[in-house]
Amino acid sequence: MDTSAEFKNDQLLIIKKIGNKYPVSVIILAVVIWVHSVCYNEMKDRFINENYLQQIFEGIVVILAFSGATFTDSWLGKFNAHIGSIILVILTQITLIIKEILIKEFYISWIFDAFGLLFLSLALSIQISCEYCLAGDQFQIYQVKERRKVFSSLYLSTAFGIFFVDIYTHMIWESKWFSRNYSILFNGILLGIMSLTLVVMLWSKKYFFIEHPKGSTLLEIFKCILFAMKNKLIHCSWKTPRRDHWLDWASEQYSEDTIKAVKLFFRLLLFILPFPIFWSLVSKQEEKWDYQAIHMSHILHQNQIADENVEGMFSAVILALLFLMEIVLFPFLEQLGLSFTLIKKMVIGMLLIYISSIAALLLELKIQNSPGIKPNSRQSFLKILNVADITFDVILHKNNSHHTTPIFMDSDYPDYDIINLDAHEEYFQLDVSSSTWFKKEEILLEEKTIYILILSGKESSYSITLMKEDNEVVENGLAHVRIFNNLDKDIYVILLLDTFRLRKNTGYSPLLTIRINRKVNLFYMIEEKKDVLQVGLLKFGGSYLIFIIQDVPIVKIHKVKMVEIKTFSIAWQFPQLLIMDIGRYFLTVACMEFFYYEAPKGLKVTMTALWTSSLYSTFLIRNFVSYISLLPEWIEYFLISCILLSVIIAFFIISYYYKETYRENL
Repeated sequence: MDTSAEFKNDQLLIIKKIGNKYPVSVIILAVVIWVHSVCYNEMKDRFINENYLQQIFEGIVVILAFSGATFTDSWLGKFNAHIGSIILVILTQITLIIKEILIKEFYISWIFDAFGLLFLSLALSIQISCEYCLAGDQFQIYQVKERRKVFSSLYLSTAFGIFFVDIYTHMIWESKWFSRNYSILFNGILLGIMSLTLVVMLWSKKYFFIEHPKGSTLLEIFKCILFAMKNKLIHCSWKTPRRDHWLDWASEQYSEDTIKAVKLFFRLLLFILPFPIFWSLVSKQEEKWDYQAIHMSHILHQNQIADENVEGMFSAVILALLFLMEIVLFPFLEQLGLSFTLIKKMVIGMLLIYISSIAALLLELKIQNSPGIKPNSRQSFLKILNVADITFDVILHKNNSHHTTPIFMDSDYPDYDIINLDAHEEYFQLDVSSSTWFKKEEILLEEKTIYILILSGKESSYSITLMKEDNEVVENGLAHVRIFNNLDKDIYVILLLDTFRLRKNTGYSPLLTIRINRKVNLFYMIEEKKDVLQVGLLKFGGSYLIFIIQDVPIVKIHKVKMVEIKTFSIAWQFPQLLIMDIGRYFLTVACMEFFYYEAPKGLKVTMTALWTSSLYSTFLIRNFVSYISLLPEWIEYFLISCILLSVIIAFFIISYYYKETYRENL
């Protein structure tokens, strides 16, 4: 045993432990990671509210993960890097508070958003890889079970932090009393908590085993590669004896251990190769699940449940199940003598994720074949769609009645509210109000009919439009489009065979049947100015409302896809979500443990960061998958499942020929 290994064992023996197994440092680290996860995810929701920002964020994380991890392995060290990630989160919170208090101008606010996004992405790219490697360093090499349990605990701590943010902060931000001043106060509280976390980490430094870096191992690997290539070219004569591997040509200058580390580095790079595509497909699958849930009935036990409540319920059950698996199932399997290698655990996790994609495909076929929810006799459905520049409170009540019905509004996928009638048709009083505007209007609702109530306009000129929803079946390869004018001037939509005039504020076109395409363009004219109206992607069999909301300096639209709600209950999504999360748990924990063991000395954070950055590489295939949106929904699920299976087969072949070196070390 070398001197450094002996010194590490001596230090690990004297650090404070609980039950002579688990160091106090890993308990502190688990709590810090939970707080870090809560603050990080809350700020991520604040900064990333558009799809293009999500793609920018993912790209920055992928770029910074490798460079930050290399710097950590070479000079900074794992503990100092983790401290740095906490400081970056604190800087992000300070940036957010300054922007909300002082910044009024749009361009300066945008600069603060850019800095906040940069700090946040840098914090994430450092944090994930460092925290697992730092926790792994607190155990001796033979403490395999203890290290696995700690890695699982860190995963569950992060998952619980995300669950906490999704449930409780959503409730806080949605509450009416949470004004701008309270928003600043809430961010100040988070800033104080993260500052306290920083103090706790610095104070508890004495409880950690800290392995100091010894220069750039990655640089030595690159030098070894260059020397081997150069030496092989020099001795390329047929008279020169061949060597088993091209890296063996570096043996004149580099030791056998260094050459082995270089070979292991290349094997790990090949091992990581399928993961970017794999996680991109999983991310696309999760997006499809969200869209699938919109089509399903949210009525459970005759009660309509909001989307956030359904998501919270699923997350709570899955989190509880993962805790039970860790506490009950895994110890029980160990008692039976059942154990799996880390690579087998990865394959099991991937197969579970694939099974969940198959379950999603079967569920989509069931949804397509199930009837849509229709209003019964003495009943109508009402969808409220707000495309104005402010938010409204909408209350509906029958004439000469004090009973009121508050209406839920969604600007992207409007849900329906069930309105009970006392006759075949009935008049209702509609109260629409905001902080600066109020209007009463009487509307007539008929039984067995679905209505769309559109709130539109700008500043003080707001208007209310009630129209019946389109129930016509869309033919294959086509989409239905209705264009709505939200401007204070008339618009003419010019088609090949006809021209439609849309009156200002409330005018809308008849139902247009358009062939689907990735880029759909229509011609329009505003005050003798002709131009192209870029509608964008129209999906297979879709029905859309297109709102023209701005014409200066350029025309802007708001596109809403009308969704038919099926009778299939959203509870049927739970099995596939459960299988997905269990598979993700198996795969993530096994990969973190695998790269900690397998990575060459001085490259543990770097190799772990290369794997974790694949989690944020979903932008790699976003442009590709947008083309399959021109196909029916079930074909999209089928294609994703097939590509996912091919990636899993490729990973299985790579892992089958991979020789695990950590078992030799153990």
